[in-house]
Amino acid sequence: MRTLITIREPGADPFPLVIEGDHFSDPDDGPIDDEIRTGHLYALPGLADCHAHLGVGSIGQMGTLTDDEIRSNCVANAWMQVEGGVLLIADKGSSSDVSLEILEAPPETRPAMQMAGRIIASPGGYYPGYGVEVDDAGLADAVRVACATSASWVKIIGDWPRRGVGTQANFTEGALRTAVDIAHAAGCRVAVHTMAPEGIGPAVEAGVDSIEHGLFLSEDDLAKLAARRGAWVPTILGVESIIRVLGSESSGGRLLARGIENVRKLLPEAERLGETVLAGTDLAVPHGKVALEAIRLHELGLSKAAALHAVTGAAYVFLGVVRSFTHGAIADVVFVRDDPSENINTLLDPVVIIRSGRIVTP
Repeated sequence: MRTLITIREPGADPFPLVIEGDHFSDPDDGPIDDEIRTGHLYALPGLADCHAHLGVGSIGQMGTLTDDEIRSNCVANAWMQVEGGVLLIADKGSSSDVSLEILEAPPETRPAMQMAGRIIASPGGYYPGYGVEVDDAGLADAVRVACATSASWVKIIGDWPRRGVGTQANFTEGALRTAVDIAHAAGCRVAVHTMAPEGIGPAVEAGVDSIEHGLFLSEDDLAKLAARRGAWVPTILGVESIIRVLGSESSGGRLLARGIENVRKLLPEAERLGETVLAGTDLAVPHGKVALEAIRLHELGLSKAAALHAVTGAAYVFLGVVRSFTHGAIADVVFVRDDPSENINTLLDPVVIIRSGRIVTP
């Protein structure tokens, strides 16, 4: 079956392309069996959610799910992502390695994925009993175990609030540096959750690959991250949802609000430095709605072009996933009505979605 489509990327001239099986092919390579009229639409290789948790439906489910529920959630939520035009995901961890089983699902039923398995934290340094709990001395072995799975990422919780004490770093810079070295030697990357001032310095200095949230990055931290081509995933909507839960006048709410203001200041600087800023939902919105985070990134200081890049091309480059509208490439494409470089809101309503050569039917 050879299906003709028209590809029109923002700022480029349209050209014909054929879907044949799960790949693109040349229109001149054989007869055309069908056509999807897309010449009036704009084509993207797919949106990317770089802080997803497929095993969970909402923050309220954290720590309450069985392995079977996590498996079921991963299947359903992966498909919700595809329905939203999200064809690439970096899943930043779960309470159980069973979430990694979704990697074995047929490509047409899920986005392309890179995943962390069980989240690693210190005792008292995350939701109780969630993932793996180790101290500095045990972090290296926990990372070795994580890298022995099918995961390509290791997720570490860098700081967390303690009742009556306030926020504290979970691990020292030295322990994190050893963890990064072990992960890199095993071919894995390291993402660190940090929402407080205490956790950001050790994570940046240790050489982690991705800062998740990063509310209290300094300009110096940002420059160091950019220089080594690390990524920053601010998850603004996720942080704002936590502020609403805690209350804006609570100590935690006030801390996070100061962090958001710091993010507002840093986003233009990140764009100036060429820092890789990525969009991630972190359970703040339904799976498949990462476009809302891209819009929020623009509202807080990224240009439209940079916000669009954060939710598309920047993620593909950073994660090393090649997608192109060329003969022989995987047939992934999302069509939207308007030019997203001018109207980023158009990403919220994909018109045609094709994943691995198959038209997505919601």
